[in-house]
Amino acid sequence: MHEFFGPGGLLEQRLPDYEFRPSQVRMAEAVYRALEQQNHVIIEAGTGTGKTLAYLLPALIHGRRLLVSTGTKTLQDQIFYKDIPLLESVVGRTIRAAYLKGRNNYLCRIKLEAIQTDGLFSPKELRTFQSIMDWSRETETGDRAELGSIGDDSDLWSRLDARRDRCLGTKCKDYDRCFLTLMRQKAMEADIVVVNHHLFFADLSIRKSEVASILPDYSAVIFDEAHELEDIATDYFGFHVSNYRLAEFIHDAAKLEEDVATVSRASERFFNGFVLLRDGRYPVQNLDGIDGLIGALQDARNSIRKKKDSSGEFEPLARRAAELAEELDVFHSGTPENYVSWIERRGRGIFLEACPIDVSGMLREHLFSRVPTCVLTSATLTVGDSFEYIRGRIGFGNGKELSLSTEFDVRKQALLYVPRQMPDYRHPSYLDRAAAEIRSILRASRGRAFVLFTSYRQMETLYELIGRDLPYPCMLQGKGGGKSRLLEEFRITPNAVLFATASFWQGVDVKGEALSAVIIDKLPFQVPSDPLVAARAAHIQREGGNAFAHYQVPSAVLRLKQGFGRLIRSTTDRGILAVLDCRLSTKAYGKFFIASLPDYKITDRIEDLVQFMSEPN
Repeated sequence: MHEFFGPGGLLEQRLPDYEFRPSQVRMAEAVYRALEQQNHVIIEAGTGTGKTLAYLLPALIHGRRLLVSTGTKTLQDQIFYKDIPLLESVVGRTIRAAYLKGRNNYLCRIKLEAIQTDGLFSPKELRTFQSIMDWSRETETGDRAELGSIGDDSDLWSRLDARRDRCLGTKCKDYDRCFLTLMRQKAMEADIVVVNHHLFFADLSIRKSEVASILPDYSAVIFDEAHELEDIATDYFGFHVSNYRLAEFIHDAAKLEEDVATVSRASERFFNGFVLLRDGRYPVQNLDGIDGLIGALQDARNSIRKKKDSSGEFEPLARRAAELAEELDVFHSGTPENYVSWIERRGRGIFLEACPIDVSGMLREHLFSRVPTCVLTSATLTVGDSFEYIRGRIGFGNGKELSLSTEFDVRKQALLYVPRQMPDYRHPSYLDRAAAEIRSILRASRGRAFVLFTSYRQMETLYELIGRDLPYPCMLQGKGGGKSRLLEEFRITPNAVLFATASFWQGVDVKGEALSAVIIDKLPFQVPSDPLVAARAAHIQREGGNAFAHYQVPSAVLRLKQGFGRLIRSTTDRGILAVLDCRLSTKAYGKFFIASLPDYKITDRIEDLVQFMSEPN
């Protein structure tokens, strides 16, 4: 170990200008021991620890193929295009690495040919399609990201991508040339395979079925941004049926000249029963017409299976009919034990959802007991200096733990502002007071801020109150393009202010003066009436626990830590953190939130913010 991690070791020799921190060495040693002993370890590594190099190097030294699974494609890019080349300079040789994304990121050659033959495009789509055709003749990966903004037309791309629903697998005439086949072959030859959590769990969820797995076999997996595991596992072990999914099946069947008129009529009758619902989530009660829809899908499956399938196109269609019928039966027969179900209306979409209340047993069975080594790491895993909450939520039983504080000087780089005598967020005076506080904070920071909200309604209301009058360029999530485009505009616009919600609380990295304040409207407790949150709280109460203390508070603490983590991303970053919620100072659990955060200086005086931001770095 000394050869690689100690003073004068290989790291120092290869990168003399790179300052390896003690925390990096401790983390690297913990990862190496887990790989060597074939056990698990969970590591909280504060921002600035340099955790990517700290887990990649021992993984490479150990020599077994492993997966690195991340929470975002942004981090995937960083690891593959920046960190692995850096590691190559450390070890002095080329590293065999592969980068895999979800199937819907890759072009399907068969679909491209079929759509070209159909020729049904709007004028705008035709221009985009021609660009995709030109690109398809040159690309080696088929990865949508290579298209840049051209690939942003999600409606057109969804008709071209390689998602499993319409995949012909080995029966496809282009199987050997398929971009998925080529990428998987690269992965099978690699030492390190970089994926994201969604792809990992999509693969994990089908490994218990007869469908071919997406990823090559592996003996170790490193989960970066591991705080997301419960939410993503919940989604992938759940059941999801929507009117959109039925419409896609009916459309694809019609293209094969398969008569599914009975399914179409049954689907229309069933989903028309929800047209009067407003946007929101509702409990599952009597589902009129579900028997007819299930029966029609079963008949369609049997009919499709009788077709001569020399093309290989009918087999996946029959599989889709069977899966739709099986998942609908979950809602018809009653939610399975340990699941909660609901109906959700979003615009024109009707979604039937059933998700596990507790994924700890599933992860214990399908992940931690099957994979010899799992390394879990993130900047936000502890609550009150303890891993107990996250370990319990994800079933992480037998395994070591290590907590490494941030390498940044947070007392010099950040100032936490909690306004005095702030009204309760439910009080009629809250909005006006919050608006006044946001204006004052932005004056101190000269804009350059994320203003983060726990709900879209609150975001839009406060944007309307102050966003148009502020002397800074203001941006609103949902206006002006998707997340990546909005984030890039924020980075290049001087003194910008972004009003945003949950998707900007994590996985967003803005270094430098462009982001000098993070303002949070209130403590990020989950909505207690949400069906999944309510079911989890009730489960904890039945087990003799306190749902508020053991679930809702710890969950909110981790979310707050994630939101605050947007601010300080390098040793030269500095700025203001603010929470406009009186509960942080008036409730007993407020002290628990503070104790779980890094050691920030705290003030309730706006004058201190002005002075802090006027001081030189």
